[in-house]
Amino acid sequence: MKHLSSAAVLAVALLTAAPAMAETLTEQGVTREKMVAIMTRHGLPARIDKDSKGNVIVKSRIIDINYDVYFFNCTDGGCREIQFAAGWTDSTASLDRINEWNTTKRYLRVYSKPGNVIWAEQDAVVGRGTTDNIEDYVTTWGTMLVQFKEFMKL
Repeated sequence: MKHLSSAAVLAVALLTAAPAMAETLTEQGVTREKMVAIMTRHGLPARIDKDSKGNVIVKSRIIDINYDVYFFNCTDGGCREIQFAAGWTDSTASLDRINEWNTTKRYLRVYSKPGNVIWAEQDAVVGRGTTDNIEDYVTTWGTMLVQFKEFMKL
């Protein structure tokens, strides 16, 4: 039986402690402001900011992992698709280890880029759903991100 680190246990506890307050989303999906509110209910710090390319995103952190939420397919401030993304520079993770993750795990896609940079991402379709749907993605993202960090020894 595998044991989770205390950081992973804390992450799961924080992410599952949010009260059930489902709201129906319009066809436009989720706004950045609503995403901040959902994440805050889960005990996560969240703020609207811009990335280095000027995209308006939500920045957050779980345990000691910084990550961003990107918004796609947006109309009138609401977005039908979001992407959670975290990256590490100067990683010594091998391509074999990255491939092992991708072939044995679900819900978190991982890839490498030149300069020993690795990325972990999770895509979510959130149009026409409820905030429960988004909260499930937030929980899955946090849980898998902590597992990935431990798996890669980051």
